[in-house]
Order: sequence, then C-alpha cells, then structure tokens
Amino acid sequence: MATIAAVRQHPVPRISFPRITRPSVSAGTTVFLSYIFAGLTVQVGVLTQLGISGPEASNWFFITWMTTGLFSLILSLVTKQPVSINLSIAAMVFIAGSASGFSLAQILGANLVVGVVAMALSLLRLTDVFARIVPPQIAIGVFAGTVMAFMWKTSIRAIDDPVYSVPVIGGFLVALVITRSHLVAVIAAAVVGFVGVVFTAGMPDAGGSMALPQLALPAFDFNPSSLVALGLPLLILTVGVGNLQALAVLRSEGFQAKGNSYGFAAGLASLVNALGGGHPAAIGGSAIAISSGPSAGPKESRFWAIALSSVPTMAVALAAVPVIAVVQDLPLSFTLTVGALALTKAFRALVIKTVSGPMRYGAITAFVAAALPLHLAGLPMAFWALAAGVAAAGVLESGQLMKVWRPSRAAA
Repeated sequence: MATIAAVRQHPVPRISFPRITRPSVSAGTTVFLSYIFAGLTVQVGVLTQLGISGPEASNWFFITWMTTGLFSLILSLVTKQPVSINLSIAAMVFIAGSASGFSLAQILGANLVVGVVAMALSLLRLTDVFARIVPPQIAIGVFAGTVMAFMWKTSIRAIDDPVYSVPVIGGFLVALVITRSHLVAVIAAAVVGFVGVVFTAGMPDAGGSMALPQLALPAFDFNPSSLVALGLPLLILTVGVGNLQALAVLRSEGFQAKGNSYGFAAGLASLVNALGGGHPAAIGGSAIAISSGPSAGPKESRFWAIALSSVPTMAVALAAVPVIAVVQDLPLSFTLTVGALALTKAFRALVIKTVSGPMRYGAITAFVAAALPLHLAGLPMAFWALAAGVAAAGVLESGQLMKVWRPSRAAA
C-alpha cells in the first residue's frame, strides 16, 4: 500500500507536445512537395546520368528517402525543433558532374568514408576546424560550377530532344509568370511535361515492379583517387558548407541548435546511406528554411512541419521500385529538364554568393574551373577547382583567407 501511495504522489511524467497548427501543416506540405519536385527529379536525373538503373537505383532511392524521413522524424520529435536530415542535393549534383570516371563501388566507398569522417568530426568537435580548410565561399563556387555543368548537359539534351523538353520549359515559364512561385512552376513543368509524354509516347509502364526493394550490402572500393577526388569535396560540401549554413538558418530564427549532435546525426545517416547503396546526407537547409520561420506558425509548434513531412517521405521510400521503374521509363530529356529547372533558384543563389562575398576572386576561379568538362591526372575538375580557388584567394585575397584560417588572430 505504501508503494502505491508513493506512486500516486510521484506520477510518471507524461510526454506532451504542442498542438499541430494549420501553418505548420502548410509548411510541412511545402517541404514534402519540395522533396518530390526538386529532390526526386534531380536524384533520378543524376542516377540516369551515371548509368545506374534497376536494383542499384532502387536501393539508392530507397535508403536515401528512408533515412530522410526516419532521421528527420526522430530528431524533430525529440528536440522539438524544425531540424531535418535529408538527401543532399549538393552531393547528388556533385556526384553527377564528377563521378563519371569512377565505378559504383568506388563512389560508394567514398560515400562510406564521408559518413565515418563526418561522425568523427562531430564527436571530436572539429567541425568548425575542418570547415576552415576550404573557405565556404570557395566551396560554394565549386558547387555552383558543378551545377552549371549539370545544367549545360541538360540544355544540350533538351535541344536534341525538344518534343519532350519544350512542354516542360513552357509550363515552367507560364506558371512562374502567373504565380511568381518557383515551386509551383516546377510542379506545373512536371505536370505539363508528363501530359506531353503521355500524348506522344504513351503512359510509362512500371513493368510489374510493384515490390519492395531487396536491400543487400553493396560492394565498396576504397580507391585512393576516388577518396581524394570525391570524398574530400563531398565532405566539404556536406559538413563544411551544407551543415553550417543550415545551422545558421536555424539559429537565426532563435533556436538553440546543437551543431555537433545534428552533425553526428547527418554523418550517421550518410553512413547508413552508403551501406544501403546511396549518397551522403546533410542537415536540410531548404527544409529548415521553410519550416523554421514565422510563416510556419508559433515557434513551439514549427517542428511539426518536419515531422509531418517525414511520414509521406518514408512512404515514398517504400515505393522505390515502382517509382524508379516509372521514372526511368520516361524520356531522359523530360526527367533532366525538370531536374534542371528545379535547380534554377538554387543556382541563382549560389552564383550571387560566389560573386558577392569577401573572397570573390577565389570563388569565381573555383566556379570556372569546376564548370570545365575535363579530367586532369585522373581526377575531376571539382577537386582541382578547390585547389585553384584556394590558390587564387591566397594570391589575390590573402588577408581574407587568413581571417578564415586564423580567426582568433584576426579577431585580436
């Protein structure tokens, strides 16, 4: 009886959550639509460019979408903050532009190392130190150059196959003029282009592929050249640029973001992605930007935007096999054109950051070098662009470069 009385006096605490608000539902819907009409189209276009199809493409799609939904759901509910861990578009576009000379096993080996190193940097609290190796503006210039190369290849494909690309571009431009919304314009482009494909080539066929992905541990090749050429730039883009910018957005809205904890979660998601045959993850800057501002409702309820968008994201992951089968049955020019249009807004922002920051000469040098369709000494231009950008900054902007490398001395 005494035990029962003690329990009544000290009841077990209940876990309570703020109520779901209409603005948070709206923001969550926008986040999910951005996954579908930006992330999905870009990802499928990248897989197609790399020549990855069938089970490998389905596994890549499944694992990256499942970790996006699962990690984001858990983090948002545990922290009650609008924090997202998602498939990194920067990583995807970089791989599309720089991994053509490497095998799938070498790409996955580099991805696996990126996840392990990202976790180690967070555990050792060395993320900020690592981010100073290559200044963020120069890394952004490299990313802008790889996006430029991706969009250039897409433009050539669109010109060669205008039957499928012209309706996509027309739908995008008309919707953009009417709505002034980039996301709505991308959705309109996909819908109008799909209708055009159905009229000209017929309905795409899933080919009896209504099945769950058959996951198996992929082969890994830890080739030194792929680790240097792919692993280092991917680590800089995800940990040194993507994660830090996403955390900056979250903190600007008044949230106390735990950078090392969130960085560790992103590294763990990257590790799981690689083991499942996918690419590195990062803290989701675009999702956080949509869900952390005042338009997402009261501050204490904004995490619901991420949580609500995570559930349908995991449902899409379970449909990886038919999704890949249907999308890869579509004309390549349609898929690539929609993916390129989805990147136009981000590309504009990247170019502005490249040319307007304190190290613009180094960043512009990196941008131009990364956009060149060349390989030197067996390494893609993205790697050489990092070196060229840092070298140009060292010659032309040494003062700004030293402020990044030695912030304590600059402050003194």
